[in-house]
Amino acid sequence: MLSLGDIVFALGQWLRTTPLTELALGIQKSWLSNVIVSHFWIVPTIQTIHILAIAAVFGSVVMVNLRIFQLAGRSRTMSQTVRRYLPWIWWGLLVLLISGIGMIFSDAVRNLTNPVFFAKMILIIVAASVSLWFQGSVRRNVARWELTHEGRTLIRVGAGAVIVLWCLIMFCGRWIAYAPT
Repeated sequence: MLSLGDIVFALGQWLRTTPLTELALGIQKSWLSNVIVSHFWIVPTIQTIHILAIAAVFGSVVMVNLRIFQLAGRSRTMSQTVRRYLPWIWWGLLVLLISGIGMIFSDAVRNLTNPVFFAKMILIIVAASVSLWFQGSVRRNVARWELTHEGRTLIRVGAGAVIVLWCLIMFCGRWIAYAPT
């Protein structure tokens, strides 16, 4: 039976046979990549901004979900909670996108031939889709989201799943540096 490490390694080897390798090599030879890697302070600055943005996004997601669980923010309606925290999520995702592109340029081959990188990207697409759905659902069905003390089990399970989803995104983001490629 294959271990997770074996699967990741095999996927990494397969990715190196795709046109992504040539793309990554081209990116790594670009002027922007050269600027990023030739100044010692740029990569840690980009990484710091990326980490702060993920903290803002995850913190906002947790606050909205704590409201769903009725563990925090009970004095606010769900609409008020969404209006307060969703801008942090969307702006944070934009900062994550920009800083993530900078990190790709800092080491394109490692990132673009890494299956964990692609797992993270898929999870982010899922998380952004869930956020879009949630935002629209709260706008259309305000009363549904104003949970009673007993609440709705399915909504709470979904809120817990979203927290797990973001934890997986953060795990993948950290694991990119260590996954065998």
